[in-house]
Amino acid sequence: MAIENCPLCRGTGWRLEQRVNGVPGTVATACDCGMEERAVRVMERARIPKRYEHCDFESYVADLTDGKTWMPQHAQSMKQAKMLTQGFVRDYPGAAEKGLLLMGPSGVGKTHLAVAALKELIRRGHGGLFCDYRELLKEIQASYNPASESTEMRILEPIRNVEILVLDDLGASKPSDWVRDIVGIVLNARYNENRTTVITTNYVDNPVSEGETTKGPDGKWVRAQREDTLEQRIGSRMRSRLYEMCRTVEVIAPDFRREKTQAGRT
Repeated sequence: MAIENCPLCRGTGWRLEQRVNGVPGTVATACDCGMEERAVRVMERARIPKRYEHCDFESYVADLTDGKTWMPQHAQSMKQAKMLTQGFVRDYPGAAEKGLLLMGPSGVGKTHLAVAALKELIRRGHGGLFCDYRELLKEIQASYNPASESTEMRILEPIRNVEILVLDDLGASKPSDWVRDIVGIVLNARYNENRTTVITTNYVDNPVSEGETTKGPDGKWVRAQREDTLEQRIGSRMRSRLYEMCRTVEVIAPDFRREKTQAGRT
């Protein structure tokens, strides 16, 4: 809604500007006075969960160092991820990549960075949507109930067509043919229409092999358990497609939430 006493549009929401390139006459353009309120409405439609409403680049912390489980290289990895994400937002829509794939264990701020990017792009006038991967699958499954007023395609339409999609926690649900089909529907549609997708996942391409020793949260060496790769969770075809759709940004660090909590108790 336009500001009533705006000196440019006088509350109409439109202002007259001279045509360019020597063309006579004027043209009506949207006045900036209503941009802030429009951005608020778009932000509300983006469905960002309340848990992440505070997330922005300024509040992304990457400097917790205890010299044991949390080493300088971990902070450097998080700072690098932040820098790459900020660079993607800065260059949008002219960036070479049409998306980001933020990979790494839980608690390293992948969703924080994805939401920060989404919010910044929305403030610049772009349309965006946050989608939790597991919640999406649950919502689609519920639509198969005859009593449901929703349908699979109605649920998927905004996911497929929104300008910028944040798909959070990709691969979190147990893989099945149906799950992989849904992933394919979403990613193929966005790939074909050249739409921007920012994805987070806890599954990496080269996890620690089963039996290999690694440091646990307490700093002690333990034998690693078997972990799936992202390819195993979503299928080789979709993983291959993501190489073309997104720039892969791997965050290598322990669970920041756990480390921060433990540091506060010492």
